[in-house]
Amino acid sequence: MNLNRSTALALRIGVTLGIALMAVGLALSMSGYGDSVLYAGILTLIVSPFAGVAVSFAALISIKDWFWVAVAAILLCITVTGAVAAAL
Repeated sequence: MNLNRSTALALRIGVTLGIALMAVGLALSMSGYGDSVLYAGILTLIVSPFAGVAVSFAALISIKDWFWVAVAAILLCITVTGAVAAAL
């Protein structure tokens, strides 16, 4: 598993999907529908960096780079803690 390629692919998929959802949601919201699709696109764009870190975490485990695994794990914990705190 190539770290750079897998992380870039995860981010590219997230951004492409988010923009596509936003475009569809925007088109539907002009007719009075589609706000939930628009919000799903925004949420996808917000979650994409988290997915990139998670993919990097898995790739780093596979290449046994334990220092950077620890850094990615700390980053994931901070992100999850922030998301949980924001949801409360």
